[in-house]
Formats: sequence, C-alpha cells, structure tokens
Amino acid sequence: MKKLKWFFLILFVSSVLLGINLFVRLNNYAATVNYSREHNLPIMRITLNGVTLEEIENHSKDIKYEGNYLELTEKGMTTSFSEVEIKGRGNSSWSGNKKPFQIKFDHKVDLLGLGPRKKYILLANHFDYTAIRNSMMFKLADMIDEKYRPKGEFVELDIDGSYRGLYYLTTKVEIAKGSVDLRDEYGILVEIDTLHASNENCLSSFTAECLIVEDAVFEDDEVKLKEATDDFVKDFKRLLTAAKEGDYQKVNQLIDLHSFAEYFLISEFAVNPDAYISSFNFYKDGKDDKIHAGPLWDYDLAFGNRNWVWNTTDDFFSPTETMVQREEAYMDDLAKSDQRKLMYYLIDIPEFRIEVEKIYRDKLSGRRDEFLLWMFNEAATVRKAAERNMDRWGRDVNKFYDDVLYTFDWVKQRFDYFEEEYGEKEWIFTPGVV
Repeated sequence: MKKLKWFFLILFVSSVLLGINLFVRLNNYAATVNYSREHNLPIMRITLNGVTLEEIENHSKDIKYEGNYLELTEKGMTTSFSEVEIKGRGNSSWSGNKKPFQIKFDHKVDLLGLGPRKKYILLANHFDYTAIRNSMMFKLADMIDEKYRPKGEFVELDIDGSYRGLYYLTTKVEIAKGSVDLRDEYGILVEIDTLHASNENCLSSFTAECLIVEDAVFEDDEVKLKEATDDFVKDFKRLLTAAKEGDYQKVNQLIDLHSFAEYFLISEFAVNPDAYISSFNFYKDGKDDKIHAGPLWDYDLAFGNRNWVWNTTDDFFSPTETMVQREEAYMDDLAKSDQRKLMYYLIDIPEFRIEVEKIYRDKLSGRRDEFLLWMFNEAATVRKAAERNMDRWGRDVNKFYDDVLYTFDWVKQRFDYFEEEYGEKEWIFTPGVV
C-alpha cells in the first residue's frame, strides 16, 4: 500500500512539473523568435479585382470573384499569382465577423509545402481563442495515420490593405490527387450536414438528416452522378439498419471498419459537438467499394472549447464523459435521427469497440506528453500573430493565454481518461527533459 501511495505521489508531481515546464517553454520559445512587423509567419496579401471586401462579406458565400492578385511572403521570399478566384465558405463560421474563404488558382500550385493543388481553404478559427484546435485535429489525424488527412499551415492575411488576422491555410477536402484520391468513375464524396440542411441540396432525408454530395469523379456527368448517388444512399440505408440491429457481419460488409473507428476515436477524444451531425464525411470509390469515413474536418469547437454552448450542462465537456455515453440523456429532435445515432449503435458492437481500442493502443497510448509538447510549441509559434489577431477583432489578448492553458489541461485529462479506458501501456515520465 505504501508503494502505491508513492507511485501516485510521483505521478502527481511529474504531471505538475510537466505543466510548469511546458508553460515556461511557451514563453521562452516565443521570446527567441523575431516578431517584427514583418511577422514570423507567412504573410498572404490579396488584392481584389473590381470588388470590395465589404461586398464579398455582405453577399452569399457561394459567389465566386475572379481575376484577383495574391502574394505570399515566407522567410523574406515573395511569390505572386494572378487570376486567383476567391469566395466565402463555411456555414456558422460565415456568420462571424471574421470570415473564412476559399481561394482557387488557374493551375496547381504548392503553397507552403502543402502539395500541388488548385483550391485552398483559409480557416478563420474565429470561435477558437487558441486558434490551434483545427491544427490539433490534423496532428491527431497524423498520429493515427488517417488515410486522407488534410494539411495546414498558419498565415497572416491582408485583403486590400486590411489586416484580417491569423488564418489557417489548409488543403480542401475534395476528390483530387493529394486529397481524397478516388479513381473509379463512380467514386463519390458525401457529407452529412444536419445542422444546415435547410440551406443544402439534400440527397436523402430520413428523420432529420441530410446527405450532400461534396464531390464526384464524374460530377459533370449527370447519369454517372445519379448512379453513384443512388448506390451510396442504398448502402447507407442498409448500414443504418444493420448498425441499429447490431449485425456485425452486415456492417463489416458495408463499411471500412478501421476508418469508422478512427473517426469515432478522434471525435470522441476531442468531444467535437459537430461530429456526426455536420462535416461528417464519407467516400466510396465505386459501386464495389465499401463506405469509408473521413477525412476528419471542422474541430474549432472541439477540445472543450468554452465559446460553444451545447443544449446541456457544462459537464458535457468533462474529460470523463463521452458524447455517445451522454446521447440518450439529451435527445432532441435533431439527435433522434438514425444518422445522429450511427456511432452510438456501432460502439455497442463488440468488434467495433475492439477496433477503436486497438487504434488507441497502437497509435495514441503513451503519447500524451509528446502531444502536449507539440501543442505548446504550436501555441508559441502563433503567439504574436494570435495577439495581433485578438487585438484586430477587439478581444482581450489575455484570453489567448488563458485558453491555451485551459486547453492544455483539458487535453491532459482527456488523455488520462482514455488511457484508463482504452490503453495498456505504462506512462514514462521524464520531467525536466521536455
């Protein structure tokens, strides 16, 4: 018993030392970076063609504006592009003061090493004081080796001489080489977006859900698009029935179990309120392929984000709770759809839970300190830009620091909970070494 007490004392002290060490690293690391007005992050400057920023932001996000000029400055080197298209993007994020955008080039370009492509997304992260929650999700996707995970780099954005703040430049979730690389003529990328169904062209509505075609290999071929769509809807309906009945054999015939387990694990770990109801992506590379879940997307409200108000109590965000466990307690009309409960059904299937546990043990177990250190280095990298961003949008700069520390503690507890729930590996503490 005495040895056990000493073990827990060492565990507690090590955790405290780790937190202090990382906090000191955040300040020391940031102090070594040259934060001049030229910034330490890449700068993107967009000059609009025949339209004002105010006009773009006051009209539909779907209007495309062509012929714009873009400059990207990184480490003193500037690259310029003409004939750049810009449009708005997002749903709830488009309603914020700081707007997200999509940019499209007339040929494939490789921005900041993200890989050659025509389309990029500029995420505003306006509801995330840390600005790094989507980056955190991308990091976790890397750690579990998600097949078609997006990539991103931070930039500071200027449009027509107006400083817009800190943005996260990312690859777009689409069918393309370097993104969701589907090859079959009936390949299709589908999203569930129940939250914004009234504004979308839904393929199929079962209760409250909405399936939207995001992209297709032959999206301009109406016949092939309809065949691919009908095939997906047919298999998706079969999946909902099989999952509800707990029929593992049928479920396994219809889905790539590993990809669904990955999606569940990261969504539950991050307690993402958008999971299962919005930005829930699937793809199918032809009629003979299974349904795959992913890529992961839209995590700015996750990881305990206190700017999000769920229609339940604050302890919904407790690291000792999961969304699936709380599902039945907070059932509203939205949550009653079978789609909303798909993962609730799947996690009750023993083979699916075993796959979730296996991914955690193989990919995340024992890597808590590694992820926390990465988080603080990421926060240190964007620190000054985040300060300028908060100032630009009339927010208290101290909220950035407060939220980084809060999120660090939240993730630390979340890892500890998942280690107890799913893990088997022993923690190895090296306080003072990090």
